Amino acid sequence: MDLQFLGGANEVGSLGLVVRDQGRTLLFDYGMTPSDPPAYPRPAPMNVDLAFLSHAHLDHSGMTPLLSRLPRARLIATPVTIAVADLLTKDALKVARLEGYLAPYTPSDIHALHARFTAVDRHGTFRHRGIEVEFTPAGHIPGASMVLYKGEKDLVFTGDLQTLPTHLVGGAEPVECDVLVMESTYAGREHPDRKETERRFRAKVAETVERGGKAIVPAFAVGRAQEVLMSLASSGFETYLDGMARSVNEIYEAAPEYLADARRFRRALEGVHVVEHSGDRRKALREAEVIVTTGGMLDGGPVLYYIGELYKDANSSIYLTGFQVDGSNGRRLLDEGALLIDDTVVRPSCEVIKFDFSAHAGHSDLVRVAKESRAETVVLMHGDHREALRDALEGSCKVVLPENGKSFSV
Repeated sequence: MDLQFLGGANEVGSLGLVVRDQGRTLLFDYGMTPSDPPAYPRPAPMNVDLAFLSHAHLDHSGMTPLLSRLPRARLIATPVTIAVADLLTKDALKVARLEGYLAPYTPSDIHALHARFTAVDRHGTFRHRGIEVEFTPAGHIPGASMVLYKGEKDLVFTGDLQTLPTHLVGGAEPVECDVLVMESTYAGREHPDRKETERRFRAKVAETVERGGKAIVPAFAVGRAQEVLMSLASSGFETYLDGMARSVNEIYEAAPEYLADARRFRRALEGVHVVEHSGDRRKALREAEVIVTTGGMLDGGPVLYYIGELYKDANSSIYLTGFQVDGSNGRRLLDEGALLIDDTVVRPSCEVIKFDFSAHAGHSDLVRVAKESRAETVVLMHGDHREALRDALEGSCKVVLPENGKSFSV
């Protein structure tokens, strides 16, 4: 069994793994990095037989429309992942046009991919011409899956992994296999206690409201915005939601079996004011106490409008809830206290705090997943601190730290 990473081996982003086994060529995820400018993986081989998509985030799904150009590739994923990935790839084209980037695919490619999709339930099995693959929930976000390929050796591809239950989804359980290809985003790092993080977040929002300000909460549209809204649900704040998360909410509501508690999710949304047009944004500025809005890294989306209107208000706050990649507006705000809006550098007077709402497993949980999988070989991908995880697993299995573009056998 030969493996080759097209991207995402030793960095978080642009993930793609080719597995060649018994005359088959399989692809696991095919993403892009929505940086400035965007970064892309190596081209997928023309002879891909089947592709499997672990979940919808762009760093895993962003290049899948190109698979529609391959002679026979089919793309297998859960129905929730298919729906959200379609939404995100269309948005990626929109962003490319607005930012002046050369788009890697066309609207026709996205449309053509629809005919290549096969939906598999979150606990489903896919069989095709002697190939058997089992899907298991990976935590992380609704629809996210670990993929077990039963070949010459049993191989599990984790995608992104979260073992702890969240408001949206239950935690992932280890899957026994011979080869474990595991994400390592938080290798060497642990997350703070989630309940304490949320308690502190709500307390800071309350402080902002009490002093007459507004809390701007930038959040990723897929997973993070919903977690934030559910965390705020019982707090009684006047909350507005703006951006693509509105469409994601509709997809999740239509697939209640993919949520930890669909009834509680619907209740959390009932009290939220949804921004539909520019007039609603002006209303939010007047009436909202909390504005949950995309984009999560402050590089685009409605969040820049709200910050542009409120950055001089020392009573207001900007509460970041996601990872801020190097080079992003969010990272600049954290490091330098400044960000770029319409080509102008502004220095917000607002309080700025980052809260850890991560949907990834921390170091100790990654170690547990690897050991309880009983894998002979663990391949660590999708991380830039993999050595810490390799050292923790030393002696319990063979650990491989792959490099992009280089093939290796397991």
